[in-house]
Amino acid sequence: MGLLGTVVDATPQWAIAGGLDVVRRLPFRRGTPVYEHEWDVLVVLDACRYDMYQRVVGDSDALLSVGSTSTEWMDNTFTDRYAEEVASTAYVSANPYSHKLDASRFGLIDDVWRDHWDEDLGTIPAEPVTDHGVAVARTGDYDRVICHYMQPHFPFIADGEGFGRLGRGGFGLGEDDSVNVWDMVERGELDPAAVTEAYDANLAYVFESVETLLENVDGTVAITADHGNALGEWGMWGHRAYVPSMALKKVPWDVREVTDSGSYDPEFDPDAVEEGADEDVTDRLRALGYTEE
Repeated sequence: MGLLGTVVDATPQWAIAGGLDVVRRLPFRRGTPVYEHEWDVLVVLDACRYDMYQRVVGDSDALLSVGSTSTEWMDNTFTDRYAEEVASTAYVSANPYSHKLDASRFGLIDDVWRDHWDEDLGTIPAEPVTDHGVAVARTGDYDRVICHYMQPHFPFIADGEGFGRLGRGGFGLGEDDSVNVWDMVERGELDPAAVTEAYDANLAYVFESVETLLENVDGTVAITADHGNALGEWGMWGHRAYVPSMALKKVPWDVREVTDSGSYDPEFDPDAVEEGADEDVTDRLRALGYTEE
């Protein structure tokens, strides 16, 4: 465990929380932007720890992420430094924080979450991301394609039911009815071992869909995460911005050379996104129930 672990275990939770608040305000910008690497398709597994990837999927290299939350990762990935690369990138996203990005800077932003938010599960399933990702990659219109899956981030849906829940309000879109499983663990309302097992199962679930993607795109695919997730490290469960814990910052970097087998026929038409790109965003959100009339 080491000296740090011993100190943390002996420190009251209020002191740990206060210390983390101080750390979060420091200008940590460590990590390697994904645009520093070569890839044609980037698979982003939301909140995937490096060690769980090793355990559930298999061996991979590691990368130090530029963020410990999704918004921090986006802010430090799609920067002016990489404006040229961003302009030729199609970003297929199940993470609703993509609504904060300036779509005019990208080749394409395909907000999968707008049409595929599953109210029963309280999240965006993996399959629509694969469907859209394959369709967009096959157009050949973009130098790079990013497919950002919401899993293994909670809710844990491997059993077909939502264990936990994401609410749109947590992303700045409407009412927030989130049920954060990590908060429940911290309050002693859930068994940490059971939640960790469900977390692993969520990764196994999403990777089945990722394997379909890998069989139906061409080129170099890099599989990574925007950030990890603490499982008790530093007295914390879940993830918070600007926390330099390796539980949050160390993520997989699994590079594969793949060939499109043509075995999957997407339902999504990428032209539909481009044709509707000029539609007023507020009107689109209101029509989908994300904003009040």
